[in-house]
Amino acid sequence: MAFFFVYVREAHAIDSALPGADGLVEDPITDAERLAVAGACRDRLDLPMPTLVDGVDDAVCKAYGGWPDRLYVIGRDGKVAFAGEEGPFGFDVDAWSKAIAAAKGRDDKSASPPADDTTPAAKAPGP
Repeated sequence: MAFFFVYVREAHAIDSALPGADGLVEDPITDAERLAVAGACRDRLDLPMPTLVDGVDDAVCKAYGGWPDRLYVIGRDGKVAFAGEEGPFGFDVDAWSKAIAAAKGRDDKSASPPADDTTPAAKAPGP
């Protein structure tokens, strides 16, 4: 089982509709800018997992409703096994943890998992 942080967009960019008090960046307008902002976010949070970055077309964000932030579990089959409520107030970490355990149980019983563990998440399939 693999875990990823998927960066979709800066929630409180200084030029956004809801700028935050510590908004440090403008909303990126190119994929390269978004990659740089996502990398800074990953480093600042010291995340222990690989980071995937949505393009500035926001295809993943639109498909999953990932803004401002959400907790998801995506199965190896590319289907949504758990979709949390809008965060941060809608986070249900217990339900998310149970969904991860259930997905892990399914993975452990799988006779032939995909060779590339990142394939379903990297393709960011729609819900």
